[in-house]
Amino acid sequence: MLQDPGRAQVAEILFRRGTLLAVLAAGALLILLFVVLVSESWSTWTDYGIVRFLTTDTWAPNYVDPVTGAQSVQIGALPMVAGTVISALIGLVLAAPVGILVAIFLVEFAPRRLALVLTFVVELIAAIPSVVIGIWGLYVFARFSRDTLQWWLASSVGHVIPFFREDPDSPSSFSVFTAGMVLAVMIVPMVVAISREVIRSVPMSLREAHLGIGATHWEVVRHVILPTARVGLLGGVMLAFGRAIGETIAVTMVIGNIDQVPPSVFQPGQTIASKIATNLGDVSNPVELSALLGLGVVLLFVSVGLSIVVRLGARRFAVSSARG
Repeated sequence: MLQDPGRAQVAEILFRRGTLLAVLAAGALLILLFVVLVSESWSTWTDYGIVRFLTTDTWAPNYVDPVTGAQSVQIGALPMVAGTVISALIGLVLAAPVGILVAIFLVEFAPRRLALVLTFVVELIAAIPSVVIGIWGLYVFARFSRDTLQWWLASSVGHVIPFFREDPDSPSSFSVFTAGMVLAVMIVPMVVAISREVIRSVPMSLREAHLGIGATHWEVVRHVILPTARVGLLGGVMLAFGRAIGETIAVTMVIGNIDQVPPSVFQPGQTIASKIATNLGDVSNPVELSALLGLGVVLLFVSVGLSIVVRLGARRFAVSSARG
């Protein structure tokens, strides 16, 4: 049944303006968040500077010089930045190949009923609260990792690569490596979900054409699906990397929360998110509060930067595909 033209036009105008307001509200929220964080942490940027703040490895709001006894403030984000990058990279290196392979199996090889069941299982893993995964990592996986994976890596390559060395007298269950493994569990469902949709978007005609000339299923995956979907797969991996960088509760429970640039992945560390979560409630002075908010600015820049890189990569791929 056709609607009155006047009422339909009014509804169209209201709908367009409503969608525009929603977009403007989302953009304004992001700008407001950025402005608040920068303004509240302004003293950190003016007193220390970006380079000094990011390269200082000491976090001591009430630092006392052991020689002169003079009291000063030393605030540096390097230990947190290092812990964030290392733990997120460990999680990404483990989760990316597993997630992509699972997505390929679900789309290309699994029977329909099995694919539905496995997809539901993956979605259930994604729905598990991070604090529950943190409890599992703290009481189950940390000890298992210390006695098996950490021991094997340390004994195999630790004497060659110092970054994989472990203290034989007191191996730690709380480490950057354990945090990375927990992050891998948390971001695998995201990699699977995005990769599955990207692989499903590859035209069926490309698959059938190569199968028709005698290619095996493995050759179709290798020469057709992966090259065609490579940018989308990379985008999914980068988004999962952004999720790993910002994860807080689970990482806080297993990383050890020690302000140091970890000399080994088997040593405790700290991430930006865990530092903010553990210290924000016990701030001792305005300088430390400003520095914690400065860490929030750094984390926001990294997350937004990753999103921009993913968008630009997807746009470039779309343009190149259209020209091809």
